[in-house]
Amino acid sequence: MKNQGMTLVELMVTMAILIIVLAAVFTSYLTVLKSHIQQSAIAQTNIDKSIALEILRKDIEMAGFGLPWNINGISYNEASSNSNYTPDPSYFNDAPPSGFAFSDNGNTDANNSDVLVIKSSIANIDNKVAKKWGYAYYNSSSLKWNIKSQSSDEFTQRDYYIVLTIDDRKLITGTNWYFKGLSPDIYNATADLYLVFGIDASDPHMPFNRVDYYLKRPEAKKFPDRCNPETFELYRAEINQGNGKRNPQPILDCVADFQIAFGLDINGDGIIDSWGNNLPSSAEAIRTQVKQVAVYIVYQEGQKDDHPVFSQSSINISAPDGTTIKVVDLTNFSNYQFYRWKLLQMRVNPLNLAPEER
Repeated sequence: MKNQGMTLVELMVTMAILIIVLAAVFTSYLTVLKSHIQQSAIAQTNIDKSIALEILRKDIEMAGFGLPWNINGISYNEASSNSNYTPDPSYFNDAPPSGFAFSDNGNTDANNSDVLVIKSSIANIDNKVAKKWGYAYYNSSSLKWNIKSQSSDEFTQRDYYIVLTIDDRKLITGTNWYFKGLSPDIYNATADLYLVFGIDASDPHMPFNRVDYYLKRPEAKKFPDRCNPETFELYRAEINQGNGKRNPQPILDCVADFQIAFGLDINGDGIIDSWGNNLPSSAEAIRTQVKQVAVYIVYQEGQKDDHPVFSQSSINISAPDGTTIKVVDLTNFSNYQFYRWKLLQMRVNPLNLAPEER
């Protein structure tokens, strides 16, 4: 039998079949790869979302913890003015300090979103001193005031803290309105016990700590490529006790809007009477009336698709009682139909605004 090779026609037919098969396999591979990339981006978004929400939830629950209700005539500096932000951080300064400060749709640099400011002694994640609290008592044997910590860490000689009366949370003053060391000089004491709340490891700027939540777009090189270019990042910014400036840290990417609603008990019966986006005008009213805080975040899940996936042109944000908080216009975001938009909702009960009533 004579051995014969493949003819040119047979070779071309074989190559054509092989190309068709490889093209089909490559197309399937691209489809799977795109799906994998999208699902990975969605998973990353969900992880970031969970972390951001837990941090925000904790800050809201602790709002008011360690705040002086009566500042005893002292003056203090809070956030420094900074025209790079709208509204200016100093807009939220007050005395005596409120557990919450707020700007309704005042962030004109970020889709007219809200700004939420939370004040408490503990509103500082990395500050170990801020996590300390306890009480001061007079030791009749040593003839000195001593501090007993109620937290996991003991106070040290380097810690700066404030001292408050128990009943009316009045700020006690000595040489300064803050104290340092393990024996506070409560020379004008009229009681046996006082509350003590750690503030910082250096001279404090204000008798509490403060954290601001707001939307802002970072520099282009720091903005994730997967985000719609018109979206923002949700920042958590602690106020520096040394100079009053914000220390901003992004906690959630690709955010279109950030809104807050407050559930208020107007008549003092313990039941929420109304929902809205306005806070009471005084620190005392905030302590007694704010029973719940609703958080709304419109954000982009995953990354941009290669075909339209979202048909709505707006997202309606409503409070728990149905009151409209805001209608977010998605047409402000280029090619919005190619992104998956989600509305995140969370309701939190502040646990430390008025501890004696909880």
